[in-house]
Amino acid sequence: MLQNPGETRLLAISPHLDDAVLSLGAGLAQAARDGAKVLVHTVFAGTAPPPYSAAAERMHAVWGLSPEDDAPLHRRNEDIAALDGLGVAHRHGRFLDSIYRRLPDGRWLTDHVAGGQKLAMNEDSADGDDGLVTEIKADLETVIAEFAPTVIVTCAAIVDHPDNEAARDAALSAAREKNIPIRLWEDLPYSMFKPGKIELPPGFRLGSSEFHSATAEIWKRKVEAAECYSSQLAMLNGRNKNLFARLDEHARKNSPHGGYGETTWPVLLDEDPR
Repeated sequence: MLQNPGETRLLAISPHLDDAVLSLGAGLAQAARDGAKVLVHTVFAGTAPPPYSAAAERMHAVWGLSPEDDAPLHRRNEDIAALDGLGVAHRHGRFLDSIYRRLPDGRWLTDHVAGGQKLAMNEDSADGDDGLVTEIKADLETVIAEFAPTVIVTCAAIVDHPDNEAARDAALSAAREKNIPIRLWEDLPYSMFKPGKIELPPGFRLGSSEFHSATAEIWKRKVEAAECYSSQLAMLNGRNKNLFARLDEHARKNSPHGGYGETTWPVLLDEDPR
């Protein structure tokens, strides 16, 4: 993924606490091992005071947390352990996960679907509008000024989630203004469950996908890092789900040689002739 890792400063912009590791954990670990400076900034990592939405309370229970637990703090600690295991730095943003946010009229952005772990976004939500993207972009500009990345990587937002789309669009805008190359990762494991099309904001287009091979040892480090997110594994690796076997299968299906690895896309500007 990196041509000159020893001279690279890689900023990974993760929507949630686990997205970067699940989607690009092997690539981040390899970059750090090869000498790159790597920072993962998680956008939606803020702590919300109670009361919580029914969706948030349901998720807390699924994650194995009590009503008294500070769920975002618990998840931030998981994230620190995971990223430490990959040998990369972390930074946690202030924005609230969608399960903690309200619409302007006071309704919760996210509803709980009875009888399961699924969540539903209110269709008339304006939460993911330019206002949120602009606020995130301003925070990212501070991170960029302090870290001085030579490349940025973030989610492709293949899944229809307002947090992923807002984080990606803010990252694209900030990267374009600073003329920093940016790549998008495949949103794993969610894109395996619900494949979708990558639709970028006006002015941006995808380059050709690239599969980045990983050794068995680096892949093992990714798996060990992902295992740090015990709260999320309750959903992703439960009965009949077998997350890690599916990640292995997905990687081998996409690999030209049948091995481990991950997929990213370069982002080009519309006026770029390539």
